[in-house]
Amino acid sequence: MFENIKIAFFDVDGTLYSYHIEGFHESTIEALRKLKENNIKIAIATGRPYEMLYQLEALTNKVDFDYFVVSNGQAIYQNDKLLYKNYINPEDVKNVIKKANELDYAYCLVGDDYCIANKINNIMDFAFKKVETELPEVRKIDESFNKPANHLVMYENLNTMYHFRNVIKHSIMTSWTIEAYDFVPNNGVKANGIKLVIDHLGIDPSEAIAFGDGHNDLDMIKYVGFGVAMGNASDELKEAADYVCEHIDDDGVYKTLKKIKLI
Repeated sequence: MFENIKIAFFDVDGTLYSYHIEGFHESTIEALRKLKENNIKIAIATGRPYEMLYQLEALTNKVDFDYFVVSNGQAIYQNDKLLYKNYINPEDVKNVIKKANELDYAYCLVGDDYCIANKINNIMDFAFKKVETELPEVRKIDESFNKPANHLVMYENLNTMYHFRNVIKHSIMTSWTIEAYDFVPNNGVKANGIKLVIDHLGIDPSEAIAFGDGHNDLDMIKYVGFGVAMGNASDELKEAADYVCEHIDDDGVYKTLKKIKLI
């Protein structure tokens, strides 16, 4: 089946980006380059918004990605060309802001020209430092906020998600860590973004492979022809994957691609 693979999708944090070395393993970079040499397209599929991809320059300056599926599938870029964008429903944004302010929760909003937070808590501070990102501008935010939002992240433990289940009508919540969760449109998951890329290429999902490690990779792993969970992935993802590879810090991506003879 692997001789038919035409594109490979990769989550970033915990899949390509190692928290242990705070960067990208050379084996990972080599694997991505070899995929390109073998005429297999490569794509990033991340929860990070496009506006924060500059943080990946240590990788993107060395490897030419064909597509970027960002904000958990809400936007797709082919190189720098925008192919698709799906903002979070504005009514849901206002309702989430109102509820979060009532509960005094910390959250971050990202749009085309802004990255703001209502306050910085320890979880947000740790999360931004973990991915080597500058903290957002702190600003008073209330339900009068009316700018289109690409990304809304709540920096609170997952057991607080139930507060928002009845205030969102057009969105869902998805997590990438136990201490933060994203609000995305109902069809704003990675699998939807991947489907649009696959349709753009005129190929079948069976001709795609994907690597991930977190809860927000679950739909992606299930959608493609061959889904790989990293050795450091959540148990839920490992159970859903077609294959569980080595840990990110044990060259999991490189070893898997070598084993299935894509490189």
